[in-house]
Amino acid sequence: MLQTFEEMCDSEEICSYCSHTEYGEYKSGVTPNGYWSCEGSWCKDAYEDYLDENGTTDNIVKYASVVKLVNREEFNGNTT
Repeated sequence: MLQTFEEMCDSEEICSYCSHTEYGEYKSGVTPNGYWSCEGSWCKDAYEDYLDENGTTDNIVKYASVVKLVNREEFNGNTT
């Protein structure tokens, strides 16, 4: 099942979709201008890449995460 933005950020799996951090290899580093750390700077972009790769949208993922399947007989009040 696809994950929501919040779920991916909580598990840090979103980093593997981030081109700015070499897909999770580098979350911080040192440059001639000093130290840098992403600290979530590009997570929205990474999530968009995740959605594109899976051919879906944020709304579809949110909807799928809250839908609960119900046995048809239980829904109708008939138990067999």
